[in-house]
Amino acid sequence: MNDKNYLRYQKLYDEVKKHYLVLNKAFDSLSHYDMKNYEEDLELLRILDQIAYRFSKLQDSTGKLLRAYLTLKGENVENLPIIDVINLAEKINLPIDKKFWFEMREIRNLITHEYEEDYEKIISTLELIKNSLQKFKELIEALK
Repeated sequence: MNDKNYLRYQKLYDEVKKHYLVLNKAFDSLSHYDMKNYEEDLELLRILDQIAYRFSKLQDSTGKLLRAYLTLKGENVENLPIIDVINLAEKINLPIDKKFWFEMREIRNLITHEYEEDYEKIISTLELIKNSLQKFKELIEALK
């Protein structure tokens, strides 16, 4: 095993796990707030910003972690498009598929824009993120 590749993998694994844990904690904190006050409540806005940031980082870092993991398994994925990396990961029975990946990319694109004034859209996007956490947990466990 190449020590450089393993160290990269371990660093990325720790990063993904941190983003996942902080994201979960941020969702736990939301239960103390009235979401209808998101525009006036600066603490709530801070938590929403944290969720947006951590989810974006989680999604991005997970792609890098998949590459590092597959490299450790002897696959040459350095120059492959992410969709091919996802297909290869699915082929070796990691709990990820292109449908999930593209849904997460879409959510990431939604939250990278400024918060909408549409309260329902904010709630539905938060729900999508929260619902994705179990799948991320399964993937993190499988990549351990």
